[in-house]
Formats: sequence, C-alpha cells, structure tokens
Amino acid sequence: MQWKKLCQSYLTEATWFYNGYTPGLEEYLENAQTSVGGPAAIVHAYTLQAGLDGGKPASVDHCLKHDGELIYWSSLITRLSNDLGTCKAESARGDTAKSTVCYMAEAGVSKEEAIEHVRRLLSHSWKKLNEESLKCSMPKSMMKMCLNMARTSHCLYQHGDGIRTSSGATKDLLMSLIVQTIN
Repeated sequence: MQWKKLCQSYLTEATWFYNGYTPGLEEYLENAQTSVGGPAAIVHAYTLQAGLDGGKPASVDHCLKHDGELIYWSSLITRLSNDLGTCKAESARGDTAKSTVCYMAEAGVSKEEAIEHVRRLLSHSWKKLNEESLKCSMPKSMMKMCLNMARTSHCLYQHGDGIRTSSGATKDLLMSLIVQTIN
C-alpha cells in the first residue's frame, strides 16, 4: 500500500511539472509528505526489524491507523528540511516547485518571506512531532525511526544540500562523526 501511495505521489508531481502547474502550499505538502518517501521507509524499516523490541510486534496497519500522525510529522519535517536545503539548486535546474515556490506563488510574497514561512512551518512541525511522540502507542523502535528520520534530515539540510554536495558544514560534521578520532 505504501509503495502505491509513493508512486501516486511521484505521478502527481510529474503531472504538475509537465503541465507547468504550481500547487498551493497545502496541496503541495499533502502530496510531498508522501513523495519524500518517509511513510514507505518507516513501514519497510519496521517490517524488516519487526520483533527486535522483544515481544510480539504491533501490526503496521495498527501503527498507521493509531499513530499515523507521528509518521506524518516526521515525513513533513523531512520534506520541509529538504526543501529549505535544496531549493536554490533545484530552482536553478528547473526542478518541480518546492514549498517555498508554492508559498511565493500562493501568497504573493518574496523568496525571503517564503523561506521564513517554511521555517515557521518546520518549527511547528517539530512541536507537533514531539507532542505526538509523547502520546504514541506504536512500538518504541518504530517511534525512534520516525524521530531519527526527522533529526537526520534536519541535520543534513540545515546548512544547504547536505547530500548532493561534498563540502561545507555537513561534510565537516560527517567527518567528525565517522573519521576523526575522539581526543
């Protein structure tokens, strides 16, 4: 089911791009929280490690039905972080519209105002993710996956595109984590 939703979200973005359509921010985010791949990644990662919590694993359907908000907010954080980090490069190469572009077109604001609005959305999303994690009934391992996905994406994209570039703050961070010894 998650793969079907992911493919449908990709098709939606491709249709928007092909038709030159820029959705409103809400419409974009509804699709983008799936197209970022978070829900599919969480479900598949949980399925692959099911039972490692030391007990009977909860069904994925149960987690999606009762704790889908946690997956939603972590995916939204992943999308917004990615959009803020990659918007400059993706705009330059003519990629599909991202959250900042959608908000600029919808609200008629400057790029700087759109970036600030998306940053506020990101901050709000973190608050919602933290609230949901406190009342979450999903297995601890799945909850950690959701939190770690959001943390990782925020870290990778907080200083720009931390994946496609091999220089800057993200490279320094990764080097300090993996290569450099602790004194």
